Amino acid sequence: QQRVSGMGRKKKKGPGGRERRLVVTFDEQRRREYLTGFHKRKVERRKAALEEIKRKLKEEQRKMKEERHQEYLKMLSEREEALDEADELERLVTSRTESVNIDHPNHIVTVTTISDLDLSGARQLGLTTPMVK
Repeated sequence: QQRVSGMGRKKKKGPGGRERRLVVTFDEQRRREYLTGFHKRKVERRKAALEEIKRKLKEEQRKMKEERHQEYLKMLSEREEALDEADELERLVTSRTESVNIDHPNHIVTVTTISDLDLSGARQLGLTTPMVK
């Protein structure tokens, strides 16, 4: 059946029109979940960003600790090297010393002579030779 409306348009009337209608149902639970979902996702993003910042801070602290440890090891090796050089110098100076006391009218002067000192062995004095590595 067709019906003509006032402006000459035809309207279809019949059971076919009712099948195509969209039925909207209202579900309070789904509505609440949809509306609160924005807030939940925002809170979730903030929480993830905070965890990322904490992770980066922890990583930075670990790197700083490792750098301090490496600096400590470097300083320790330099100190050991300096002590080894001091031991080498001490080995070069023998325990034979000679002391002479000179009496002056107002004071006494003591001159101590170290008999054996080889500074060329400790790389302190002597001919310079190119070091080949």
